[in-house]
Amino acid sequence: MNIKILTMLGLFMIGCTDAKNLQLYGNIYVKGSAPHTYIVIEDSSTHKNYQIINAKDFNLQDKQKQHLKLKAKVIKESSSSFVPTQIEVLEVE
Repeated sequence: MNIKILTMLGLFMIGCTDAKNLQLYGNIYVKGSAPHTYIVIEDSSTHKNYQIINAKDFNLQDKQKQHLKLKAKVIKESSSSFVPTQIEVLEVE
């Protein structure tokens, strides 16, 4: 019985991990005011902003107002509508 529970728990955790991967299509913007700026992508279907924590790795600060398609994983979910969800970009298409 314990093996069944552990197996189900393991499968549930694998499913949760996949749910945190996103494919976003939208514009890149710089938000905030100096010196506290950050790079976001505004998803064109939901109009939700996602803060990109590794924007420098892909030179996304140079791609402001460009329409891009990103594969990313969620690092930290938003706790309010004023704070964007933090993501790590895996690939820029």
